[in-house]
Amino acid sequence: MRFEYFAVPDDETAAQTIDGGEIDGSVGSHVVDPASVLGQLERLLGGPVGDDGLRSAQLVAESADGARLVIRLSNHLVSLFGMVRPTTLDDVVRHWSLSRRFRRADPEDLRAFAGGLNELCKGTGKRVYCRATADEAELAAAMAPAGVGAGAGGDPGEPRPLPRRR
Repeated sequence: MRFEYFAVPDDETAAQTIDGGEIDGSVGSHVVDPASVLGQLERLLGGPVGDDGLRSAQLVAESADGARLVIRLSNHLVSLFGMVRPTTLDDVVRHWSLSRRFRRADPEDLRAFAGGLNELCKGTGKRVYCRATADEAELAAAMAPAGVGAGAGGDPGEPRPLPRRR
């Protein structure tokens, strides 16, 4: 998956990015997904401990083929992350780099991503969103006919939902 974080004024404007075109001023990542990882970030910054990440992100739009989703980050997360100081940002990146999810990620790439997201969250008058786009391999697996990685009984011509990331 490719995750592109960006700031726009409202859900309608964010939903228009579902077409897959370039998004000005976006911050990209292949590992920082808006539900599980940003839910963890929200907890690190003082969010609810029992939150499973679903409060941190809400679906705004989905492409017809399921290849792209646009997700709004919670106001609470954006507010918290916008107030993060550089030293705290370093601590967040250090914590992320210890996680299994990021074991192959370059700490400098994580730092650049965290810094970019921090800047997006500091913006005024805009909300922060993430466009998640499936990789070709994920799309191929989702479109595979029954018996070739697809669920039994499925119509091979019908797009299948993307597998949930945990």
